[in-house]
Amino acid sequence: MIHAIRGELTRLRNPYTLLGGVGLMAILGVVTTVIVFVSAGDGPRMGPAQQGVTVAVLEGPDGMFAGLQNAADMIGIVALAIWAVAVTSDYSSGLIRLLVQAEPRRLRLLGGKVAALTALTCLATLVTTAVVLAASPAIAGMAGVSTEIWSDGLLETVAKGYLDLTLAALLWGVAGLFLGMMTRSTGIAIAAGIGYLLVFENLLSLVLETATKWLPGATFSALAAGGSADMAYTTALLLGTAYAVAAIVAAATVFRRRDITA
Repeated sequence: MIHAIRGELTRLRNPYTLLGGVGLMAILGVVTTVIVFVSAGDGPRMGPAQQGVTVAVLEGPDGMFAGLQNAADMIGIVALAIWAVAVTSDYSSGLIRLLVQAEPRRLRLLGGKVAALTALTCLATLVTTAVVLAASPAIAGMAGVSTEIWSDGLLETVAKGYLDLTLAALLWGVAGLFLGMMTRSTGIAIAAGIGYLLVFENLLSLVLETATKWLPGATFSALAAGGSADMAYTTALLLGTAYAVAAIVAAATVFRRRDITA
């Protein structure tokens, strides 16, 4: 397992993944934070994550994370793409044949990939959180938002904000792993993930509003926001974990049984 993890980390440690993945997450977090702070008013405004954002919310103890919560779905898309590419590139390059010949125990290979991608995602969300936290005071000052009580319980607020964002990003990543394993096509996996989680679920909610709150996309968003009006945080965490376990088990079953060396 250790060798599998090291091998995956070596492949992931390249400028395209680090700058394109980690850097893009940080940029999305800052840009969304600017938009949320500048557009907030006395009444609720709807951000990208469909959360009401007011000046009062931004001036609250966790106001610094309002922009990051609204950027969670976009950050999740980046995570989905990274995980999907990590899977599909093995097939498109033919590397998968060499990997399974060197390590016939396929579940160890998959476990190493999941562990390496989890570490990368945690690093990416850590960098994103740090960049947004560093930029938030200046953005708040530009928008005329008071930061007087941001220091109240700061460590707890930062830890929870980072944890929520990371968990949501990991769930998006596992979805990318599942789709990548099933399709073996980068384009199809990413398009299917974005199309279902962001488009199909929103369209379905117009007809089945009550049922759609239990679907993956709504669950991931609720988890990133620390809970929502439709779903409590604990429920989102448990349901998201169930989705992740099911996706990994399905991907592992397909990977173990698929004919690769023929």
